[in-house]
Amino acid sequence: MFRFVQKYKNQIIKMKFLIKSTLIFLLFPYFLLSQNKYEFLGAVKLNGNDKTLITYRLVFEEKNGVINGYSVTDLDGVHETKNTISGTYDRKSKLLVFQEKDILYTKSKFSQSSFCFVNFSGKVKLVNNTSKIEGAFKGLYKNKQKCIDGTLALVGSNKIYNLAEKVNKKIQKSNKIDKKVKEQNNPIALLDSLKINKLSKNQNLNVFWESKSVKIEIFDSGREDGDIINLYHNNKLILENYKVKHDKKIITLNLDLATTNEFKILAINEGDLAPNTAKIILHDSNRTFELFTSFKKNESAFITFIQKE
Repeated sequence: MFRFVQKYKNQIIKMKFLIKSTLIFLLFPYFLLSQNKYEFLGAVKLNGNDKTLITYRLVFEEKNGVINGYSVTDLDGVHETKNTISGTYDRKSKLLVFQEKDILYTKSKFSQSSFCFVNFSGKVKLVNNTSKIEGAFKGLYKNKQKCIDGTLALVGSNKIYNLAEKVNKKIQKSNKIDKKVKEQNNPIALLDSLKINKLSKNQNLNVFWESKSVKIEIFDSGREDGDIINLYHNNKLILENYKVKHDKKIITLNLDLATTNEFKILAINEGDLAPNTAKIILHDSNRTFELFTSFKKNESAFITFIQKE
């Protein structure tokens, strides 16, 4: 009897081992390719007498210790700049290392060579979007020469959104605040707006371009309300009195990056629901740039294509 039971137990153990081994074999590629997405919001503090604080957003994916993503500096400001980032993360030592690389776009008037890139290395408990990234960074130019250093103070976006949700609930429950004021001061809407590359009156967006052509998509991502725009390329009218719709208007143009390539978007009206808005997507060889225009009547802004160094 004992021998029979033991034999039966051995068979069960073998079956369990076989099942576990099969599951590990099937799931191994997924573990190997597993990746985690992170988003952080906060500020960069520059060293120096003025102790300048600059808003900063960091978004990346970590896959098997390798990090790729982007950063945005001076969110919705006159010097808003988006950079690619790359780096590594060691889960044992909790060492996070990343460097800003190429400029994707900037609203700043400075040349590519004058930009100072963040190079960070520090201990971070990278768990989820409630984590923190804090510590000193080195500032380096593209040629690796030293520029201004500073410190990062970033918090996972989930933590910030949770706090914003609590604040918003208090605002919405208050009887002392007007309904219109409540709508205009929604902290969650404010956070969402910081994630959008918004092009406003008289701003110029410098986009660092690789290919010799551009495909432009123009459409209304919200409610169609009769917004009408003109689009110019080097002062030549290429789209006249175009009513922005949900259906995408696609324009493909060749670019001579050795010369000026400036696009102007002009608001002809404000439609039924002010302001005049449109979503624009720019397609490079293997990259896309999304932006959102917001104008009053007769206001305009510019997009300038610059050859990537």
